[in-house]
Amino acid sequence: MPQRALTVLCLLLLPYSTSLFAESFTLPIWKEEAEAKGYTLPEAFGLNVSYMKQTQDISVDSVGFDGTIPALFPWKPPHAISDLVQVEPVGSGKQMSEVLTLRGDVWLFPFLNLYGIVGQLKGYSETTIKVKALGSEKLSGTMPFRLDLNGTLYGAGFVLAGGYKDVFALADASYTETKLNVIDGTISSVVISPRIGYDFTRLGTPLRLWVGAMYQDVEQSLSGNLTDIGLTGGLGNLVGKVDDGRFNVEQHLVTPWNTLLGMQYKLDDGLYLLGEAGLGKRKSLFLTVDMRF
Repeated sequence: MPQRALTVLCLLLLPYSTSLFAESFTLPIWKEEAEAKGYTLPEAFGLNVSYMKQTQDISVDSVGFDGTIPALFPWKPPHAISDLVQVEPVGSGKQMSEVLTLRGDVWLFPFLNLYGIVGQLKGYSETTIKVKALGSEKLSGTMPFRLDLNGTLYGAGFVLAGGYKDVFALADASYTETKLNVIDGTISSVVISPRIGYDFTRLGTPLRLWVGAMYQDVEQSLSGNLTDIGLTGGLGNLVGKVDDGRFNVEQHLVTPWNTLLGMQYKLDDGLYLLGEAGLGKRKSLFLTVDMRF
């Protein structure tokens, strides 16, 4: 098992292993001191299942094709595909992703939560490319260029939290990697989400509302086999003749920040429903069932 995957698995199992020591060691640390000051703390250990759908604009910096077309005649040399066609992105593109995750967490201190995540990502990025036959101004055109971004996600993160009376604030930071199935390599993501909100529990309603923001830094250097991305038309016919054809794409997010609106509702003791929407140029829907014990 890869070292990073093993680390995440250990974090997911942390609530169970730590609970074995509950009789001699109470979490979070400084729990009694925090409750003596009037703070109501959640149960220390949690396990939740989450679903997130997200769409956002991307900017494709470059698209490159590599590979060799074998010679049609013995006296003709083979041709590199880059010597026959020029490919360049046109305008911005769009990326859509759906992520289903399992997360285990523990409140180590009243103000510090640690967690690990595993899950599955399914989505795509799509843009328009211009294909031009070198040596001919007439043989050119545009076509959609789509990459399927499906794979296994794993990562870890932490939450810093605090509050005064019924007002609370927190900052969530995480690092994840997604090992892609068809495309080579991984997508590495850093996500930071500060939030501030109000707790209505003392008013008789077990509800929390908040507003916040999300920052995403996503590294997307994607490569793979040309035959795996379903190119059509004349370019598709050309790709079918290429020996060991490869593509290389460099792209980044257009807008790293967006606004968040969210809520948490207590369904029962130790059972919570959380929902959050992302607004702006990055739109998202996030739903979680959280179990605490």
